[in-house]
Amino acid sequence: MKVQNLILSVCCAVLVFGCANTSRVSTDPTRNKFKIAKSVTIPNDTVLSIYIAKSELDSEFYANGLHKPGKALKEGVVAAFSPYFTDVSFLDINNEKTIGWLLDVKPEWDFEYGNVLAKFEYKLFDAQGQILSQGKVANKAGLNYQQTDAAFFNSSYKAMQQLVARILNKHKPTAELFPATLAMNQVDTDLLIDEEKPRSSGTAFLINGTGDLLTAEHVIRDCLVTKIKFADQVYDAKVLNTSQLLDLAHLSTDIVSEDFLAIRGEGGIKLGEKVVSVSYPLKGLLASSPNLTLGNVTSHKALKGSLGLFQFSAPIQPGSSGGAIVSETGETIGVVTSTLNVAELIKEGIVPQNINFALNGQYVTRFLDRHNISYETKPTEQMVAAVNEETLASTAQVACYQ
Repeated sequence: MKVQNLILSVCCAVLVFGCANTSRVSTDPTRNKFKIAKSVTIPNDTVLSIYIAKSELDSEFYANGLHKPGKALKEGVVAAFSPYFTDVSFLDINNEKTIGWLLDVKPEWDFEYGNVLAKFEYKLFDAQGQILSQGKVANKAGLNYQQTDAAFFNSSYKAMQQLVARILNKHKPTAELFPATLAMNQVDTDLLIDEEKPRSSGTAFLINGTGDLLTAEHVIRDCLVTKIKFADQVYDAKVLNTSQLLDLAHLSTDIVSEDFLAIRGEGGIKLGEKVVSVSYPLKGLLASSPNLTLGNVTSHKALKGSLGLFQFSAPIQPGSSGGAIVSETGETIGVVTSTLNVAELIKEGIVPQNINFALNGQYVTRFLDRHNISYETKPTEQMVAAVNEETLASTAQVACYQ
């Protein structure tokens, strides 16, 4: 269960079980009931790096106050491991520091009879990328609505204590047995992901014949690994340039294709002009082939305070972000960024239909020019003759992994 899904459970716990007196447990290692074998050197000199997805460490929610389970999780991990390892840190794939062990931890939170239950699936790798051990640990802590973060800390700390004892007792490591020979920036990040379970997905489109694509920045934000599915093949993608302000990202791949989209930078967009949207919505629910929808430019402006967005009516769904909005003359006039939150408006008695937003192509070309990325402004004759087919052939699916 995601942390955000615990909000309702937390509220219900207070109503059903009341507020127990919850505070942080002692982190004195001498009180660790999970005994370490005498044959294990403590503190241990094996250089350990721990990977937990950034989205987990940054997670927070608001329920009668701001709660930060991600911060509590991080502090619980540090408190559990620091007394037993002289050198332990979180994985930074941009760091050249060398390590001997890499511990991949996948957190999952649940609610059980007035307790927060921390469940961690883990894999321990050596410097050669070989799995030394894997398994699950879990622990629970009493939940107090006024001190929710203490419950998250206590449950994660106790579960991590189990894990510390388990890996130390099983492997009896030393720096000599597991030398620090793997640089963090050389870690094979594919070892840390499940390709069947991306954190999020979206759409991208080719802008030249050398494998450069554009997508929405929020699709690939904080990704450990980004992959592109194009023409029934999967490619690794490198994020080269981004703009959170524009919600735009530039990806580089090894794709070689004669099909790509030209971008209309000058001339602007025309109110009412017909457009095509091609995207990969609702990953896991719909077919893996792209969807094509038709609509019109309905407004030159979007929400108040937005930058460079226009409104269009072609239907989109979650997963459509990053897709191209293409005119009937074969020019990309925008990049899909968002849609109006219909669920919230329905609560107010308003039922909007097909109010969607895209970044104006003028801002797209400025972004590309600033970063010296090659692109075309005039569509080919083939593109003009078969806009729908060429747009489909230039569109790819993006998968973000953590």
